[in-house]
Amino acid sequence: MVPDMKVDLNLVKRLREERAWSQEHLATVAGLSTRTIQRIETDGRASHESRLALAAAFGIAAERLVAVDQAAQSRPLREIIPDTLAWLDFSRRDVRVIAGMAAVFAAVVFIYQAGHAAGTFVYYVTH
Repeated sequence: MVPDMKVDLNLVKRLREERAWSQEHLATVAGLSTRTIQRIETDGRASHESRLALAAAFGIAAERLVAVDQAAQSRPLREIIPDTLAWLDFSRRDVRVIAGMAAVFAAVVFIYQAGHAAGTFVYYVTH
């Protein structure tokens, strides 16, 4: 069983009002009870099935109804990036080694392609 999840109650209410639907009408269209619609618009809790029913009634993807974490959304990017990239704790030496490996790889690919092009040229010239 999938636990209740938070849906964007403001979006649900806005989509319903844009269509000039009452809560009762939305409940009928979505196949839900009026009490379920009231609960969703009050505290944003909805089961997976209710979220799918609302999405179908509004003709949108169910993922659009998922509430965005307001605390995470309001964090400045300069605070989010260090948390997200914490596993990339490279020293200067590590960066130099990785850059060197990338340069060697690029040189090998270039030499291979140049050799292949030269070989193709020789083949077509001699045949």
